[in-house]
Amino acid sequence: MSTDWPAIPQAFCGVWQRTLYAEPAHEPYRQADRATLVYWLQGKHWHADLRLPTNGPDFPGITDLEECERRQLEWLASLTAFAGITQIEGSVCTWHRFQDLCPSLERDVGLMRWMNDAHLEERHLHGHYVEHWQRVSNDASDEVIHCDEQGRLRWLQLNDHAMAINPRPSKTNAEALFAPQSSLTDDALRWRASLSFDYLQRNQSGWQIVHSTQPWRVGKYAG
Repeated sequence: MSTDWPAIPQAFCGVWQRTLYAEPAHEPYRQADRATLVYWLQGKHWHADLRLPTNGPDFPGITDLEECERRQLEWLASLTAFAGITQIEGSVCTWHRFQDLCPSLERDVGLMRWMNDAHLEERHLHGHYVEHWQRVSNDASDEVIHCDEQGRLRWLQLNDHAMAINPRPSKTNAEALFAPQSSLTDDALRWRASLSFDYLQRNQSGWQIVHSTQPWRVGKYAG
C-alpha cells in the first residue's frame, strides 16, 4: 500500500516488547508495571500495539463475545490495542491511532532515547511516565501489509511475526467509544470490544495466534 507519510528510520522497525511502565518518568517511581504483556510491531509506516494485563477474568468455555457476561465485557472493552501510522521527527515519536480499542482524546506522543542497540526508552513529553522497550526481532525484511477498502489496517507482518486486526462493525453511534462503561448496555459493550487484535507467530503449521484481545482465540491458526 502506498502512503504519503515518510518512512520511519529503519532502526525502529521490528518487533518490540515492553519491559517497564513507570510513573513518573524519574525514580523514585510511584508505581511500576513489569507484568503487563505488551507487544509493538513497527513497520516502515504502520504500527500495531497490543497490551494484556495479567489480572483479567477467566473465560472458561467462552467461544465468542455473545457468550461473555458483563464483567468479562467490561474488561475486554477496557484493553489497550491500537494500530495506525507512526511519525518520527528527531527524538519525538507520534503514534497516529487510526483504530483504537479503548480510545482517548489525548495524543500518543513520546520522547525516544536509545539505551543500546536493542533497548529503547520512551518518556512522556511532560515526564508523566517512562516505558522501556526490548527488541524481540529486527528482521523487517519481509514486511507484508493488508488494508481493507476503508484503508484500515487488517494485517501487519514482519517476517515470522504478525498482527491481525478485525474492525468493529459499522455503527452510527460512535459516542459509545467514549461513554463511561457504566452507562453502556451489554450490546454496546460487545460492539466496543468487537475490534480484535491477534498477535501471531509463524511456525511449521502456519500462523498461530499467541496473544489476543479475545482470549478464546489464543492457540488457533489463522486462515
